[in-house]
Amino acid sequence: MSPEDEISLQIKDYAKSLGFTDCKITRALNRPKSAEFYKNWLDQKFHANMDYLVKHQPLKANPKAILSDAKSIILLTLNYYQKRINTGQNGQIARYAHGRDYHKVFKSKLKKLSQFINSLNPEANCRFFADAGPLLERDYATQANLGYIGKNTMLITPKQGSWVLIGEIITNLKLTYDKFEPTEHGICGTCSRCISVCPTKALKSDYTIDANLCISYLTIENKGPIPLELRPLIGDWLFGCDLCQEVCPHNFRQKETGEPDFVKPIAGTEIDLVEILSMTTPSEFLTKFAGSPVMRASLAGLQRNACVVAGNLKSAKCLPYLKKIINNPDQSEMVKEHAKWAIEQIEIIHQT
Repeated sequence: MSPEDEISLQIKDYAKSLGFTDCKITRALNRPKSAEFYKNWLDQKFHANMDYLVKHQPLKANPKAILSDAKSIILLTLNYYQKRINTGQNGQIARYAHGRDYHKVFKSKLKKLSQFINSLNPEANCRFFADAGPLLERDYATQANLGYIGKNTMLITPKQGSWVLIGEIITNLKLTYDKFEPTEHGICGTCSRCISVCPTKALKSDYTIDANLCISYLTIENKGPIPLELRPLIGDWLFGCDLCQEVCPHNFRQKETGEPDFVKPIAGTEIDLVEILSMTTPSEFLTKFAGSPVMRASLAGLQRNACVVAGNLKSAKCLPYLKKIINNPDQSEMVKEHAKWAIEQIEIIHQT
């Protein structure tokens, strides 16, 4: 066994002990075709208002721009799937956001793995990222043979479907690389369930997504108003969306996560809209969601979303709280406008 083989096996064994679902290794090479695909995606303005994705462009397919002496990329996945309880009366939360912020959970594990690599070779230089890095991690994950990109633009893995988070460690160590095994037609074939189920038609047939139309973008990254024509299509999604994953045939073999932090009942599977609409201070929001990915939406963003969901559910119980929002001089104009819209949707149905 070569030194590269030995250290690679040790890295994978330790990754397994940390709870990672899978660990594969690929070369830290430039990916010019992937870079061109990404440029075309940006040129079509599919990134919406996420300007940081434009700033990341020079780094996306160039690991050496992140770590100058990069030789290897260690790709890791973490299962986050758990069952959902949906009463049809509250706002739904995407599965990845039920518990503790996955960035923190993932980074903690990546830090431990990086420290382990340094213990094996003190000359090792490591940079690690958990979803927030500038690398095209799904593309490199396919090269490491972790899975394939599906029509829902997610990484679909043999073990867990697409219910996985991805992280990576870029290192200057030469390791043993997993063999990329291409398939002639990918793994989606003629299936287009994800494209059909998307209410806003954000998914395109050419394996791309228009973030301007994506419910996850609209309810999280979007800091402005939700376009009028898209509000009814959001349904009861308060934070994020899982629809394109729920219908994927590759996800029918999923197993529930064994990560304790992911099942902590911080946000949970659904949230009472009244609880969100009645919040008046950021401190209330922080008390409820500290340590949760939901913090990314901000109080104003989550209340905006709650207004839309309340309107879509025609929720009479939310009416008094929506009216309080309108009459609150300290409330943002954006939230007030969404509250007025929700009131109109609710009163129309209850007047007929």
